[in-house]
Amino acid sequence: MRRNLFLLVLGMAATDGHSQSPSPRRDPVLDEEQALAAKVEARAHINDFDLNTKVPKVRIDAGPGLSFYDMGTGNVVHEERWEKLPAPIQATFDQWAEYAGDQPSGKQLFREMFHRFFLVHELGHWMEDQVIEQRRDKMAATARRNAKTARWEYETIANRISIAWWREHDAAYLAKLIKDFRTIQAKLPNPVPAGEDARHYFGRQYSKLAKDPNAYGWFQLHMVILAYDERPRSGFQQAINKLPAENYDNY
Repeated sequence: MRRNLFLLVLGMAATDGHSQSPSPRRDPVLDEEQALAAKVEARAHINDFDLNTKVPKVRIDAGPGLSFYDMGTGNVVHEERWEKLPAPIQATFDQWAEYAGDQPSGKQLFREMFHRFFLVHELGHWMEDQVIEQRRDKMAATARRNAKTARWEYETIANRISIAWWREHDAAYLAKLIKDFRTIQAKLPNPVPAGEDARHYFGRQYSKLAKDPNAYGWFQLHMVILAYDERPRSGFQQAINKLPAENYDNY
């Protein structure tokens, strides 16, 4: 294709002899997510386990799913930005912020939850799946099979990893977030039918619950609070060191 030489010369003169293309616009949300992910990934070294880490991509494209890790189609952590959330989901977070009482807006609560805590939670899933895939011990096949259905344990382990991370890197942030989680969860209706075990019910009804923000939110907040209250507390390294021994059968 022929190029307009006159315009090309003008462009070269304007840049002192160096042709420059416009620099891409920065995405502050993606930059923030990637910077945090890089810090966590740099610590993803498990004692006595030769983990061949395949660093995941971070994309801001989760849609109504808000936050999830997908190993099967590209090893990607998917997050979302507030402005892209459907109006009903924004309204849910606005209501939750009112319940919390110390959050200025649903947008701020969403950012505190998903751009920080649940990003590390998804990286916890990344480490879980990498370890499950690479295990070669006698229980490896059992762990791989169980992890497909042990929803409660799978989520709890990721919560433990995120909690351990934030205890070490911003304990004040974590304590405030858990305080808000307790207040919000107390306002939400308990979706567990009388006489049902919460763990079993969550596993059986996972797909149905995922369609109800308050019901699924109740469970996620509940699981985070339980993991936070566990004793003894694990540090981040201790939490990830346990991954090769997790068989996902405690549900």
